[in-house]
Amino acid sequence: MAEIEYGGLKVGGSKLLLVIPLVTTLGGALWGGFEFYKDYTDMKEKIQTYVAPDLSGFDKRIALIDGEFSSLKKEDVAMQEVIRTEVNSLKESNGNLKSDVHDVKMELKDDITKFFKNLDKQEERNRNNVGIVRGIINSFEIRIDNKIDKLDDKIDKLEENLDLKIKKALENPLSAMNK
Repeated sequence: MAEIEYGGLKVGGSKLLLVIPLVTTLGGALWGGFEFYKDYTDMKEKIQTYVAPDLSGFDKRIALIDGEFSSLKKEDVAMQEVIRTEVNSLKESNGNLKSDVHDVKMELKDDITKFFKNLDKQEERNRNNVGIVRGIINSFEIRIDNKIDKLDDKIDKLEENLDLKIKKALENPLSAMNK
C-alpha cells in the first residue's frame, strides 16, 4: 500500500482516503469564504457609492394625481348629491304615481260598482216591463178571444136565422117574399 510522509507524519492508504476529502472540504470552505468576503467588499463599495435617484418627477406626478383625485372627489360628492336628489325625486314621483294609481283604482271600482248596480236596475226594469207586456198581451188575447166568441155566437145566430128563413122560404116560397 502507498504511504505518504509529511513532516514526520506517515499516512497510509486507508487514512489517506479519509484525509483527502477532509482537505478538499477545507479548501472548498476557504474558497467559499474568500468569495463571500470578495462579494461583501464589492457590495460595501457599491453601497457607499450609491446615490439615490432623483424621484422629484415622481413626487410631482403624485402631487398632480393627488390634486386630480381631490377634484374628482369633490365632483364625486357633488354627483352623489345630484344623484341623491334625483333618487329622492324619483321616489316622490313613484309615491305620487302609486297614490294616483290607487285613486284611479278606487274610482274605477266605484264606477264599475255603479255600472253593475245600474245594470241590475235596468235588468229588473226589463223583467218588470216584460211582465207588464205579457199582462197586456194576455188581456188583449182575452178580449180578442171574447170578441171572437161573441162574433162566433152572432155568426151562429145569423146562420140559424138564415137557415130558418131559408127553410121557411123553401116550405112556402110565397110567404118569404112578403116579408
